[in-house]
Amino acid sequence: MAKLNVDLARRAEIAANRRHKTRARLLDAARGLFGRDGGRATRVEDICEAAGIARGTFYNYFPSFDALQGELFEELSNRFDLAVHLAFEQLEGPPERTCAAIRFYLTHVIEDREWGWGMVNTGMGIGFFPVSVSERVTSTIQEGIDSGDFTISNAQAGRDILLGAGLAAATTLLNGKAAPDHIANVAAGVLQALGLASERAWALAFGALPELPFAQADATG
Repeated sequence: MAKLNVDLARRAEIAANRRHKTRARLLDAARGLFGRDGGRATRVEDICEAAGIARGTFYNYFPSFDALQGELFEELSNRFDLAVHLAFEQLEGPPERTCAAIRFYLTHVIEDREWGWGMVNTGMGIGFFPVSVSERVTSTIQEGIDSGDFTISNAQAGRDILLGAGLAAATTLLNGKAAPDHIANVAAGVLQALGLASERAWALAFGALPELPFAQADATG
């Protein structure tokens, strides 16, 4: 009986490992397909073909196509978002943090185009943001309102301005249609839309930034 229990446990472990590997293959395939120009047209069939599995198998690992998109977006965004918020510890207040977040994100879009297209073609492009991202953005803007730096009356409206501008600017950058100072212009524009004084907004948009602590984010995560 003891040997039977061991065999059953071992079989369960093997099945769980196989399931984990197959699920990871699907996510890897989706990352590559969404991480390119035109990736928003990706279908379940495309992902299964790239992962080397039967189409019917897909739904054994994800309840829906939207569920896969959501998980991929969280995977893409969480590590970056954590690194940005660790960098916030070196910045003075809500305007500095808001400006840095915009500039970090748009710069990373250029530096890692697969990541950038993946962000645009999954969560950002379909209006999905993890609760953690949405809440952090809203919280930072609310801090700016409370401190008197931002004059916009509603933090949710400010969040939508920031996230919407981020999506549009990322698409412009990825399509190669942006002016050399596009990132700074977008950052300054968003800050002014939130109600920050123009002179301060432009100073922050062209100011120095700390390094993104990706290694520390990996250790924390």
